[in-house]
Amino acid sequence: MTIKTLIVDDEPLARTGLSDYLHRVDFLTEAGQARDGMEALRLIESQQIDLLLLDVQMPGLSGTELMQSLRHPPAVIFTTAHPGFAVEGFELNAIDYLLKPISFPRFLRAALKARDKLSPESLTASSTATAPASAPNKEEPEDIFIRQEGRVERLLLKDILYAESMQNYCRIHTVNGSHLPLLPLKELIQALPEADFFQIHRSYVVNLKAVEAIVGNQLRIGPQLLPVSRSKRAELERRLVGNRLL
Repeated sequence: MTIKTLIVDDEPLARTGLSDYLHRVDFLTEAGQARDGMEALRLIESQQIDLLLLDVQMPGLSGTELMQSLRHPPAVIFTTAHPGFAVEGFELNAIDYLLKPISFPRFLRAALKARDKLSPESLTASSTATAPASAPNKEEPEDIFIRQEGRVERLLLKDILYAESMQNYCRIHTVNGSHLPLLPLKELIQALPEADFFQIHRSYVVNLKAVEAIVGNQLRIGPQLLPVSRSKRAELERRLVGNRLL
C-alpha cells in the first residue's frame, strides 16, 4: 500500500523537513508540495491525493478553511506551532496533529496512524458500519505538547493530575512533577478532551480519573485539596459518580 501525500506549508524549511521525513517512510509517496491553501486546492482537484500534511496557519486560505471547503477531503495530519489547536483539529476528523518543531519519531507515529486508517481493511469496515457514512470517526489524543523554558515537551494526558491558573500562564501538575508552559489555562482547557477533564473552578481544571474524593466544596487529588465552585459541584458529582453512588 502506497499513500500519495501532499505537503502544504507556507514555510520552505518546513516543507523541506517534511519532505525529508516523508521519503524515509516506505509506504508514503510525495505527490507534490503547495505553498498555500489555494495552490493545494488546485493540486487536490487535479490528481488523487490520499493524505495531506497540512499547516494550520497560512496566508490566504488557512489549513482549516481548506478542509472545510472540500466536499470529499483527503485524510489529514495537521502541523502547527500552537498546542491549543488540538481540539479544532480533531473536530475536523484529523488523523493526528504535529506540533512544530517535529521530530522524526513523532512524524513516524502519525504516519503509522494514517496507514492504519487508510488500509483496505479499515476502509471496508468503515463502509459497512451501521453508523452514517458522514459521521466523524474521532480519535481522542493521548498527549499534548507544551513549550517550556525554550524547549518543547510531551505530556501524556493520563499523567496530568490537574492544572491551575497563574495569571497569564498556568501550572500543570503531573504524576512526575509540575510544568509551567507559556499559555493561559483557557487555552490548555481547549486542548484537553472534555470526557476526561473538568473545570471545577475558574482557576482549576482536573483529570476526573485522578480525583479521590469530594469533601464539601473541595476535592482531593493526592494530598492536595482544590476548591470547587458552587455552580460546578452538582455537575462534578454527576460526571465523577454518575449512578455508581451506593
